[in-house]
Amino acid sequence: MKRWIPRSLGWLPTVTVLIVVVLAGSRLIYLSVQHHGAVARQTAAGLAASFAAKIEPQLQNLAARAASQAAAAAQASPSADTRTAMESLPPAPGTFWMTAEDKVLHAPSKEAAIAAAIASEWRSAESGTAVPEAAMLGPIRLGSQWLMAARSPVSPSRGWAVAFADLDELVADGHLGRLIDRGYDFELSQVEPRSARSRSFVGSSTELLADAASARIRLPVPAAIPGSYLQVAIRPNAGWYPTTLLASEIGLLAFLGWLFAFGTHDLTHALQRSRAALQTARRTLRSIHQQLAAEMQQRLKLQETFDHARFHDAFTGLPNRRYFMDQLDRALRDVRTKRRQRIAVLIVDIARFKLINDMLGHTAGDELMVQAARRFEKSITAFEVVLARWSGDQFALLLLEVASAEAAMDLADLLKAELRTPIELRRHRLIVAANIGLTIVDSGQQRAEDIVREADIALSVAKRPETAGIVAYAPNMAGQAASLVSLEADLHVALEKHELALLYQPIVDLRTHRMVGAEALLRWHHPVEGVLAPESFLRTAEQAGLMMPITRWTIVRVVRLAKEWLHRLPANDNFFISVNLSPTAARDPALSDFIASQLREHQLPPSVLKFEVTEAALIGNVGAARESLEKMHAMGIQLMLDDFGTGYSSLSYLQLFPFDFVKIERPFVNRTTADKANTGMMAAMVQMAGSLNLTAIAEIIETEAAATALREMGCEYGQGYYFSEPIEAELALQRLRSQEPFRPAESSSDTAMVRPLEEELSPAARPQPAQSSASSRVAKPRPHEADSSPTAVMRSLDFSAEAEEDEDE
Repeated sequence: MKRWIPRSLGWLPTVTVLIVVVLAGSRLIYLSVQHHGAVARQTAAGLAASFAAKIEPQLQNLAARAASQAAAAAQASPSADTRTAMESLPPAPGTFWMTAEDKVLHAPSKEAAIAAAIASEWRSAESGTAVPEAAMLGPIRLGSQWLMAARSPVSPSRGWAVAFADLDELVADGHLGRLIDRGYDFELSQVEPRSARSRSFVGSSTELLADAASARIRLPVPAAIPGSYLQVAIRPNAGWYPTTLLASEIGLLAFLGWLFAFGTHDLTHALQRSRAALQTARRTLRSIHQQLAAEMQQRLKLQETFDHARFHDAFTGLPNRRYFMDQLDRALRDVRTKRRQRIAVLIVDIARFKLINDMLGHTAGDELMVQAARRFEKSITAFEVVLARWSGDQFALLLLEVASAEAAMDLADLLKAELRTPIELRRHRLIVAANIGLTIVDSGQQRAEDIVREADIALSVAKRPETAGIVAYAPNMAGQAASLVSLEADLHVALEKHELALLYQPIVDLRTHRMVGAEALLRWHHPVEGVLAPESFLRTAEQAGLMMPITRWTIVRVVRLAKEWLHRLPANDNFFISVNLSPTAARDPALSDFIASQLREHQLPPSVLKFEVTEAALIGNVGAARESLEKMHAMGIQLMLDDFGTGYSSLSYLQLFPFDFVKIERPFVNRTTADKANTGMMAAMVQMAGSLNLTAIAEIIETEAAATALREMGCEYGQGYYFSEPIEAELALQRLRSQEPFRPAESSSDTAMVRPLEEELSPAARPQPAQSSASSRVAKPRPHEADSSPTAVMRSLDFSAEAEEDEDE
């Protein structure tokens, strides 16, 4: 019995689904027929209304012609008998005069027969009912033509002006024939409701259209036959619901019925097959449970292996950072509970690790760390130490019991000594150096992260060239690191808060001592530190990736200032403003396009801008720097090689890059015997620049003797405190406008090569001048710091030793 029931009901779900699909589909087809018919009728009604709207203006023109003729007759004889005027006034084509008795009074000879027929129709229309004075009659059949006529009364005496037109001409603009192309039948007819008659005048079929959508044509004046009106009727050729569409929907319903029935039948059999498969799966599950029990045992073993890998480095086998931090937390708890007196944390950084990776491959770097780890493990066997691999090129050591800071330093020396023996690596013998930062902890109140940070700060100090490679943490190091971080954070918002400013140091013609241009120099008005010179923050800006925004800000300010100067200076006054480019900016391929857009926006000639580039800005990527500078030079912007004579390959750069000027740094041109060599070297550099068709500009001119000697050597231009310190833009403009020769504010000795004593003092100890100009509020840099361009950081490194020698002299 149980087997028979499923078989007897096997087709029941299929038949049920088929009936439901057929009933639902039939209902949907019926609704579709109703909806399609309603939409078709609405569309046809819209088309009928559209064509009716096109015919109505023609009827309005017909009525307007009749009214115009009536008005013309009244104006022709305002005081005489209107009938006399109508007899004497010839009507326009398509119009005629008619008496009050509906007789033709005057009509063109060619249209006399049409006029008589229309007058007869008017008499017939007025015989039965009263017709309004202004009315429209028609359509009127005359032979094969259908005519429409409109009349308008002529006052003061009774008479009519009648205008007529062919119905085919009136409906020609409606283009009713196009409806046939769109699949519609149409009919233009007149309906008389009282007599229930309908006369068809124009149509696509000889039979009257039944069950059509219609639209009434509004007449501009009342119809001569009361209640009659014209209408346009439209009906689709295929009916309101095409048979083909109905057949396709019925076919779709049949297909869906078959599809659902087949799917139901297949699903029923699939369920039977699934029931059988379920029995098989249950049997398989029992065997899987047995296998799972065995696999659980294997998983426990794998978990132990995973835990070891989680806390140990894969290459060296040493504990990793996570294990080290856990051990450090435990050691700090021991210090807090006085179970340990003090601990120490050391971070060892392997020097030149990146170079080894680049030259020999990353696996060679890992092998180096493995050998270093084995040596460290041998050297610390006598200590209670946790040795871990901290990062790719660093180890961390936790010394769990430290007698004193000297003991920790001795361990650091021991680690460095282990690396003095050359390491055999890929057929290479390498001597590896290390830098070590350490911190001593005797209070358990600190966090593990803070202790590691102290050791890391000490390591960063140990990496400096002046240190011995091992540095213990001191409290003042945290303040220095915090100052650097704070300075970088403030620098990120300096542009938004308008804290950066520009000063301008005049560039002078050494023959006339008149100003020909200026160099834009950067200053930062820090809200806490005061006015900062570029060497205080530009290296941080370069490392933080802020040099491009600062350079672009400087260019925008200089371009706007140059435009203002052009408007305020006489037309024949020429000048230029030079801007220093940092190494990052000099190699930026998009900088030239930005400069070009600024010049176009402000309509400035390229000659007002010059850019200064140091050798340090070129050596990083010569190809990129050359491409960027050549784009600027092609725009007409002249370029300067700054600090000429201070590098190692300046002459080669003069030949490789499109420079127009060279700026000679710090000219030593004293008249004393001890400086004759320097003076000769200066003369040689000026002569070399001239032989290469370059213009020389001497920087940091501080004495009259220096200015005179440079002029005699053939140097054309110069700048320095002898002429002017960096000043505000308005003061520079006044100096440029006046064209007065520069004269020093106070006389200088021929042998004096440094600024007065007060300029060597700090800004706080320096005497403040009485003037209130903006330049007096800027801390004056020492002579070798006068250049505050974005490349001043590089210069401060190159000339630090030279500056100390100058101060000794």
